[in-house]
Amino acid sequence: MAADLYVPDANVFLEHIYARPLQEISKKIIRDAVLERIQLAVPCLLLDEITEVLCGNMESLADVQAHLRHLENLARQKVLHVVVPSCTLRMKAVELARTGNKKSGWPELSGCLYHALAILHDGVFVTNDKRHFAKVRQFGYIILLRSTAEQDECASASNPLNKASRGVNLAGNGLWLTN
Repeated sequence: MAADLYVPDANVFLEHIYARPLQEISKKIIRDAVLERIQLAVPCLLLDEITEVLCGNMESLADVQAHLRHLENLARQKVLHVVVPSCTLRMKAVELARTGNKKSGWPELSGCLYHALAILHDGVFVTNDKRHFAKVRQFGYIILLRSTAEQDECASASNPLNKASRGVNLAGNGLWLTN
């Protein structure tokens, strides 16, 4: 089993799909999961978020289908663990989402679902959303999708980037859909 748990948001996959500037880093995350160097877990929301973006931004239905099937295959192969959030996970997300203020705004609940999954399972939430990151970075367990050198600068004691968390068990905080 992989050593570290990473919780990538939809933007990590969209970097790869749309060949955006951080595509190579996104590919490396997926490749490391395929090689069982890391574990990837996501709330089931990821599938809907990616479907929505593809629906509105990709002309070819065949291409949309190919990308969605690729995600399904990653789940079937247990490279990507899709989790239905439990009440405990959802309540942690609600707690995070209520930490903002009128001036800077509140974190979006969708991003908080990913972050809560990482927090509850001693993992790392990987996001490309700089605004969300700024609003919740004080809770740790979060890192921006960046170059490796920049990631090293962002690492903190509360980010278990190099900490082994073998055999991550989501029992009670979510249900694996890929068993």
